Amino acid sequence: MKTILLHVQDDERVDVRVENALAIARAADAHLDVLHVTPERAVAVFESFGGIDVDGQGLKNLRAAEDALEERVRHELSNEDVSWDYVRLTGSVAGSLTSGAALADLIVTGRVGHSSNKGHLKPERLLGDLLHSSRTPIFVRGDRQERFDPKGKAIIAWDGSFEAANAVRAGIGMLKLASEVEVVRVTEGGEEVEPGLYPVTRVLEYLSRNDIHANYSRIAEIDGKVSTALIDHADKMGAGLLVMGAYSHNRIVERLFGGLTSVMLRACPIAILAAH
Repeated sequence: MKTILLHVQDDERVDVRVENALAIARAADAHLDVLHVTPERAVAVFESFGGIDVDGQGLKNLRAAEDALEERVRHELSNEDVSWDYVRLTGSVAGSLTSGAALADLIVTGRVGHSSNKGHLKPERLLGDLLHSSRTPIFVRGDRQERFDPKGKAIIAWDGSFEAANAVRAGIGMLKLASEVEVVRVTEGGEEVEPGLYPVTRVLEYLSRNDIHANYSRIAEIDGKVSTALIDHADKMGAGLLVMGAYSHNRIVERLFGGLTSVMLRACPIAILAAH
């Protein structure tokens, strides 16, 4: 893992996101590609014919906020021993991040929407779009975490699916940084079930070949929920990162009926690294 794409925008958690990306970059000796995307819809509101911004002040305020954010982030990065660059674009947020991540090993983004784009692109939808359109895994800090420790403990949510296997492969750089890794399978009553496409022995062997000697646990759902069981287990273990495959079921079905991916994208107390 040598290149990290850091998504910055005008939201109340951006400073913590920068700090967490710096922590990962330091631990991995990686470069930060910092990308700020102004949502095209936000600009269109001010530039449209007969729009509300008759004197142009709204657009000026938007640009001033972007300038202030850039200055703040540049100042923070200039004091760190991490290589970085900063790029500003106007366009589709998901499309720009997908394009920028083509030569990146990790996307660091967040759950909070752009302050000038409320109601247009919800964070969960943005994360879902990234997972479907990009081959680069996404990292989102935990809702209860101020600072993420890349060298802390990590758990892998394993169900034997292609998506879970892909998340492990894509997240191997992050997993190598962890002090301890545990592969966790959640079943209805904690019983053994069909292994799926990939038995757990396969992932343990793969991790071992990458010098990651992981433990394996099989645990039961809590109140019928896989997400609750994983979070509870992570809390008991003291893990700060959950690596998981995303949308192993149809995305629309997950939205309607509350699959694991949708639940975790909306809220999770610890950081997640997800890939589709």
